[in-house]
Amino acid sequence: MKRYYILHYFDPANVGSFLLVSLLGLILVLALVLLIAKLQIQRQLKEETEEKAKKIRRKKHQRRQYQIVESFYELVFSGTSILLFLSLYYIIDERLPQISMYWEKYQDVVLLVFIVLSVFLTSWLDVVLVKLTHLDPEQKASVRLISVFYIVLILLYIRFIYEDTNYDGLILYFLTLTVGRFLYFDFTVKSFLETMRGVLENLPLLVIMSAYSGFVCWYGFHVGFLLKSNGVILSTFLAHLFMDCSIFLLHKTGILKHVIRKI
Repeated sequence: MKRYYILHYFDPANVGSFLLVSLLGLILVLALVLLIAKLQIQRQLKEETEEKAKKIRRKKHQRRQYQIVESFYELVFSGTSILLFLSLYYIIDERLPQISMYWEKYQDVVLLVFIVLSVFLTSWLDVVLVKLTHLDPEQKASVRLISVFYIVLILLYIRFIYEDTNYDGLILYFLTLTVGRFLYFDFTVKSFLETMRGVLENLPLLVIMSAYSGFVCWYGFHVGFLLKSNGVILSTFLAHLFMDCSIFLLHKTGILKHVIRKI
């Protein structure tokens, strides 16, 4: 069985076609985002009469475009990091019955450690894989909070579409993390409103990300590249790896930077 999975997932034809679809999906998503941004700036420029004011607005618009694109990248990286450790959690829980006695005792601690490690992995990805230079720490924090909502959506999908009750505890855990981000013990109304504003600003990214990953996963399951037999959560993680590779390849071409400068 292990040999079958290795041959299946490392088959050049399977890998190539799935990577191509992931890359095309990414290009389509970013093209849509940049098109909407262009329409917005054109409307704003019509309201400006001075050439100097138009130049300033164009520069602000260009920076905003970079921030939107990098926020999307950050959301993909964060989702991948969390899914990696959830996949490890799934493998230990489902495929290693020989350690069940210890697992039942320490699984909550292991999950907490995995979540902490996912934060470090995300920080590594947005520096090493693609360096995100236009996002400040507050913006990254807002995007990572959105990534928790994104993971909850994935778990809810698995829970109700595949009727898998094994994820009930994880759903509750991530919902608790989300509530804790808003209502920690010394929170203030100001901090609550700032967190809420960050969530609302990045909500469109959640919709776009859900559509993109949903399409990539649907295609993978539809053509038989992603397999339900090795766990839906693990297959979803594999899909996100291809999304990460697509981001890396697109970034290395420099095409996106050229497009942003032109529009």
